Amino acid sequence: MTARKFLLRCTLVVILLTVVLVAINAYVDLYGLFRPVKGRSISIYSDERTSKYLLAHRYVPENFEGYILGPSLSANLNPKLITEHKIYNLSMMGANITEQKAVVDQALQHKAPQFVLVCLHPYLTHDHGMKTGMINPKEYYGALGSMSLYKTYAIRFIRDHNLMPGKYPPNQFNDYGYNFYDKILQVMPVEEKIQEQLKRPDAIKTEIDSVAMTEFVALLQAFREKNVKVIGYFHPLPFPLFDKFRGPLGEYKQKMLAVMPNARIVDFNTPEYEFFTKDLSNYIDHGHLSEKGQQYLLREILTQADMLRQR
Repeated sequence: MTARKFLLRCTLVVILLTVVLVAINAYVDLYGLFRPVKGRSISIYSDERTSKYLLAHRYVPENFEGYILGPSLSANLNPKLITEHKIYNLSMMGANITEQKAVVDQALQHKAPQFVLVCLHPYLTHDHGMKTGMINPKEYYGALGSMSLYKTYAIRFIRDHNLMPGKYPPNQFNDYGYNFYDKILQVMPVEEKIQEQLKRPDAIKTEIDSVAMTEFVALLQAFREKNVKVIGYFHPLPFPLFDKFRGPLGEYKQKMLAVMPNARIVDFNTPEYEFFTKDLSNYIDHGHLSEKGQQYLLREILTQADMLRQR
């Protein structure tokens, strides 16, 4: 066999294998991009940012009427427990407004939700810019074949077979975007974590980045243009922390309210909810909620939103 024929055959084999792999990946369709997606149930296995960005192309807008938006503080709210509505949790661990807006913008291109629940906490607007390269249009084509995709297949296998429960616990995510990270983040008793934070003068950074605020306002404008109802809630902070930073948190609240005149607002840091914020069993650390706290919070937000609508 001549060298030319050998190279030709190798090239044909590579092309054939590539076509086969692309066909398999499109058939598996891990993110609901290439096959009919209405009514499907798709969970997340790896890279929350990439997954939610890709799921926002079709799976989320075609199957859910409402979204939860925010950083990790809202990522462990489980909307699947709310049977009256189909709500997807688009919140992401460590996300700022730049990353959150990029994911929501993608969903809005396909179809607008009826309503959104927005977690209002200084973390979301403290800075701007992408923190990783995981939210990127190139990821769309990567879903047909890439190292990131094959990594996700591997982690899915690990999760399904409970091979590394400490790092990749099974059922950490569900098909409604819920991220059950409690056992990963809870590294010390809640009381100790709060006391540790109280010693830090910068435990809660309330400054609002000007670019981040511009992006937040632009997102609100996009919702108004598409008649999306906005329900904002000020995340409940453990009372000792809120009390220490009451002044700057009050200034943060006024700035956020000023740009949300048409939104329905629920503030969980008012005296009305001190029964919740003083009960540390509602938390797993200095701000993230326990399962008990999560369930109450989500139900209360929707209840108060209905009451506000009736006024």
